[in-house]
Amino acid sequence: MTLFFFYAFLATGMLNFICSILVLRGLAEAGIKVGFFEIRWHVHKHLKTYRQISMQKTGHIAWPYYGYQASLVAMIGFGLLTLISLDR
Repeated sequence: MTLFFFYAFLATGMLNFICSILVLRGLAEAGIKVGFFEIRWHVHKHLKTYRQISMQKTGHIAWPYYGYQASLVAMIGFGLLTLISLDR
């Protein structure tokens, strides 16, 4: 079971990374300057801006916004489950 949780942790981590790249790519297309360093460490500060831009452009919030948040929560949850299952 530990391996399952660990692999799920890795999969949600990759999904989170992909969503962060899509969020920052959407910001760059809108003309907002984002640096390479911000891909992993400062995505949170751009989420509100990305949400507003996607609402203005399409009329609804784009899926990478929710994908980033959901995969972050899932990654934390699977990380905790992996650590808990190591104790057994």
